[in-house]
Amino acid sequence: MNKPNVQALVEKLSATHPLQAAGGNYKRDFISAVENVYPVRRIEKTLQEKFFVPDDSQFNLGRYLQSAVELSVQNDLKRNPLAESFEIDKKVNPPKNVEAYYKACGTAVSLEVKCGDEKSPHPESLVLKSAGRVPGFKEKAGVLHEIFRNSQSGHVLETIKNTDNAMKDFLISAHSKFSPDSSIGDLNVLLVACGNIANINDWWQNLYGSRELFTAESYYPTPDDFRLVDVVILSNLKYLHTEAREHHDWTLKNAFLVPFLNPRGRSSLTGSSLKSGLSVFDHHYYRFNNFIPKRNDPFCLHVLKIGCYYLEALDENEKIRYFPVQPPAKPSQPLSKLTEL
Repeated sequence: MNKPNVQALVEKLSATHPLQAAGGNYKRDFISAVENVYPVRRIEKTLQEKFFVPDDSQFNLGRYLQSAVELSVQNDLKRNPLAESFEIDKKVNPPKNVEAYYKACGTAVSLEVKCGDEKSPHPESLVLKSAGRVPGFKEKAGVLHEIFRNSQSGHVLETIKNTDNAMKDFLISAHSKFSPDSSIGDLNVLLVACGNIANINDWWQNLYGSRELFTAESYYPTPDDFRLVDVVILSNLKYLHTEAREHHDWTLKNAFLVPFLNPRGRSSLTGSSLKSGLSVFDHHYYRFNNFIPKRNDPFCLHVLKIGCYYLEALDENEKIRYFPVQPPAKPSQPLSKLTEL
């Protein structure tokens, strides 16, 4: 079978497609990743279904980003000599398949990738959001909305919807794809692609905020529904495909990866499998677990720990590596800030 000319197909895209809009290395490395990961016989069909290439008349950004983060992970693993026996779309729990499968130091790893849907508030809004399922939050938010509706401050009050149900759905979906026979030699990983550091902190709160999914008093009554998920990795991979495309090479080279162990997971998981399975990634599992914020109080420990880790534990080179594009500075305004209830 003749090898498809991926570059020629990409060049047919409209100027608004992310690959054409970013151009340069982002487009070049996409072509390389496609040719590295997908079987020749599937390339053309996959390009159209996943990336809207070459016909982008029905382009959907959400579908593109989901496909893009999957390909970045797969391309990185395919190129990584530590990830042996690599496969995409392996049916470890037929008929369902996982995005990536590999072995590392004898540990068999099944990996699912999900891309978070994140809403950005207006930059001049006062933002209200809860650090988990805080009792009375809706009532407090309603009172504040009434105050601002009748005020002359000129500021708009926005309440950001909790995304913990999306995280719960990610966990349950991944669980359904992992093998029910997973044992001591296996590791099941869910990687969530998030936006900037504030977005990552929000997704972390979906796990560890008040009454959230990885807490003892979780709002979700049946954690066995995601028992097969051993580890959740929160990452900035969505950010690399949106805000920092010109810095992304379709691998995990500059990905900020923070793994978290599922406290409601299976008892057959071993520490050696965890260490071996994650050894293929440049991750922050151990550094984050040992991190104590300078302000060792509940707010930093349970509300903003990811943000504090970024500010206090990463050096300047790491900050630039992971988050090379920063939003423009805004004029200082007393009410233009994040408020947690």
